[in-house]
Amino acid sequence: MSELDKTQWHPAFCVSMELGLKSNKEKLEFQSELNLNSKPIQLDLMVIEKESDLAIENVIGRIFRKYNIFEYKSPEDELGVDEYAKLLGYACLYKAASPKVDSRKFEDITVSLVRNGKPAKLIQWFTDKGCKVEEKYKGIYYISGDYTIFPTQIVVTSLLEGDDNIWLRALTNNLSIELGRKLVLATSKLTEKDDKEHADSLLQVTMERNIEIFREIKEDPVMCNALNDLMRPELDAAKNEGINEGANNAREEIARGLIIEGNYSDERIAQISKLSAERVRELRDEADFEALQELSRKNREENSEKI
Repeated sequence: MSELDKTQWHPAFCVSMELGLKSNKEKLEFQSELNLNSKPIQLDLMVIEKESDLAIENVIGRIFRKYNIFEYKSPEDELGVDEYAKLLGYACLYKAASPKVDSRKFEDITVSLVRNGKPAKLIQWFTDKGCKVEEKYKGIYYISGDYTIFPTQIVVTSLLEGDDNIWLRALTNNLSIELGRKLVLATSKLTEKDDKEHADSLLQVTMERNIEIFREIKEDPVMCNALNDLMRPELDAAKNEGINEGANNAREEIARGLIIEGNYSDERIAQISKLSAERVRELRDEADFEALQELSRKNREENSEKI
């Protein structure tokens, strides 16, 4: 998988988790791509409970303790025993990096593996090793046994239920029209600024990966209006950027004309064109270089004719 794919899916996963847990977000701390030490070892997501005995509304958080570590795999990635081993290693490193001796206790850490599709081979591996695999909630499997150090769950996002899991379910290359409509409506109903920003970034990734579905969704006038309202800030920003770029290009053309005319100082050209004096000097250097190139070309042509 390319680095571009990772930068799309992983941030979208983190914001979808925040949206899904927004009912308790004031009492949770979210740390995405958390560095474990000075070396480049990162957790996909850490969710820290700020209070003890916190009752999490979303079923994904029912397993939570103090420190809750997530390993997310995009739809293209495999989720197998090696990925589980890596997650265990990260969790142990996090425990070992306690600021004080044993301040992060084993019993205060949970690990979660998240993927759109069900990792059948990994679940079978746990079963073969004598572990108990229980579908505690729809799409959420609790794992217990000798091969688990921490409370462990596997989250299959395509099987999740409930409106608070729409965001995670939308992390797919195979979005259904029904789920796409629910996603648009759920996003349009958000009121808090950070929730809206998170949902907008998630929607961008989902739309990019499910272009044809959203074309169909936009055929519905209600959905089309809702999408246009959601995308208006981005469209306005792009429009303003285009206007600003056009205005800047016009100012530079004025400056180039004055430079070629040769009757104005750089400071005066900057005043007239509304460009910085530094930019005017750069344009003059470019014009001088082009003039030298043209002179060189003419000299070559004249010498060629003489020969």
